[in-house]
Amino acid sequence: MFAEIILYLENILFVYGPLGVFIASIIEEVIAPIPSTLVIMGTSFIVLKGAVISIDAFLKLFLNIVLPASLGVTIGSLFVYGIAYFAGKPFLERWGKYLGVSWEDIEKTEKKFQKSRSDELVLFLVRAVPIIPSVAISAFCGFIRFDLKKYLVITFFGTLVRAFILGFIGWQFGSMYQTLADEISYLEEVSVIVILISAVLYFIYKKKLKK
Repeated sequence: MFAEIILYLENILFVYGPLGVFIASIIEEVIAPIPSTLVIMGTSFIVLKGAVISIDAFLKLFLNIVLPASLGVTIGSLFVYGIAYFAGKPFLERWGKYLGVSWEDIEKTEKKFQKSRSDELVLFLVRAVPIIPSVAISAFCGFIRFDLKKYLVITFFGTLVRAFILGFIGWQFGSMYQTLADEISYLEEVSVIVILISAVLYFIYKKKLKK
């Protein structure tokens, strides 16, 4: 089933070009099991197969893959951001006491992020790193109700860097892209677990510190 989905996406990319990259990037952002690495790296392999490193090739990479992928991820991420934004408060009001986290803790974290420029830089950097799952970042930003305008700007430009890195790897390593994509996707899954555990431990620590 999974292989069929990937094959279908690759057919879309081959037939529709940049529009296919845009559509596939939205789909992979909404349907988490589809690796974003496979979409971008696979597309660069198809579009730039055999191309030598040159200004024209980099321009083709940017216009056909990096730009549409970044737009697609930014739009698709709003789905996860929206769910976390609206479901976060009811969830904590019901289950927060068992986790040692209250909605007041989230509001304080939100204010801290709104005031600190360094936190915005951190969000940009984690968006740009290929092994950090995009869905986890979108959920976190929605959960703390991070400013939507800032979120969209950081997501778009951070994904530009991420997509360029992945696209270049797919282009240069050719048929090895699927193996590399699988490896990066595995690291993404590990990162999700680490991020979730770290977030819970952080809020529990802050709660105990307050007491």
